[in-house]
Amino acid sequence: MSKAFWDLEEEKGFDKIKASDGIIYNVWNSGTLEEKREVAETLARVRKDINKILLYIYKNPQKWHDHPIAWGIYHTFDIHLPGWENRNNFISNDNLFVYQEMTPNDQGILGLNKPKNIITMKVNIDGKNINYELTDKRKILLTIRNQRTGKINGYPTTLDLAIHELTHTTCNDVRWKEDNHKPPYQSYHTLMRKWARECGILN
Repeated sequence: MSKAFWDLEEEKGFDKIKASDGIIYNVWNSGTLEEKREVAETLARVRKDINKILLYIYKNPQKWHDHPIAWGIYHTFDIHLPGWENRNNFISNDNLFVYQEMTPNDQGILGLNKPKNIITMKVNIDGKNINYELTDKRKILLTIRNQRTGKINGYPTTLDLAIHELTHTTCNDVRWKEDNHKPPYQSYHTLMRKWARECGILN
């Protein structure tokens, strides 16, 4: 059975490069070793900045706990900050979410938030039991280099893309849709960018 067009490769064609944060990143096998190391360092910086947003949100629940986004925030913590409920453990390197470089593709896909291990739960909404899908793991792929020139993209562009993909976790998007930016996506993305500015990682 062939893969869906969006189900891009995550392992084949990648080199594993250790960045200065001690984490090994999947980097597309093209360019010089120096260029691949630069990609790994960019991914390490993304990882650090995204976790700054998440820690900021975690420490400021008054900004969201009475908002409809609250459930999505808890879900995002579960995926991107495993162990977050244990305050002495959740910021350790072993528990933080790792990003990787996007597979070059002809589909125009720049970022991908791939759900894994989709499970179906019975949920009662307005007196009706419905099937609700949830995932307990994700992998986020980000375009770091221009696919035509191989040049590293400007960091603000990459960080914007990472925040965009993070918002798909908050929305619990688990299936490919032609337009997966319908409400509440835009309002959630606006909040994520607001918090990114407040914690100092986004201008």
